[in-house]
Amino acid sequence: MSNNLGKIVSIKEITGFKCGNFGVMDGTNGSRMGMSAMLNALRGCGEYDGYEVKTNIHNFLILISNGQCCCESWSYFTSEDETDDYIGKTLVDVELTDKALNTKKVEESDYYADEGGIQFVNFKFSDGTVLQFAVYNSHNGYYGHPIIIAKDAEILIEDTL
Repeated sequence: MSNNLGKIVSIKEITGFKCGNFGVMDGTNGSRMGMSAMLNALRGCGEYDGYEVKTNIHNFLILISNGQCCCESWSYFTSEDETDDYIGKTLVDVELTDKALNTKKVEESDYYADEGGIQFVNFKFSDGTVLQFAVYNSHNGYYGHPIIIAKDAEILIEDTL
């Protein structure tokens, strides 16, 4: 993603966002396992927390599963930035940075986390400023939490942290 992705209209924290099931449930790369993943599969959807970033052109979601599976300290998205400062700015890029500080455009990312960790999502603006969201997760290697980054109806990143 680059160029003009629109002017920021709103940025809000969301909880309990329902999203249909997708991804494997075979335990690879910390994929969906555990009781809450099974319940989500039976219900036909999972619940997520995160942020919704709307521009006058696109709607972006950055989400992480909010169900505890076992003994993990389940995840959350957060930002230390004052989100109101970005209203009206022109979004030009969205990047993903892993815990090793490797940065890629979201559509080019092939990063997979294990045993939890940290993932950063950077919204870059035409004036050079960056709004950064961080997602944290800590687990024993078996019960990761799916993270989703979506633009409009397209899932750009679906991974497990």
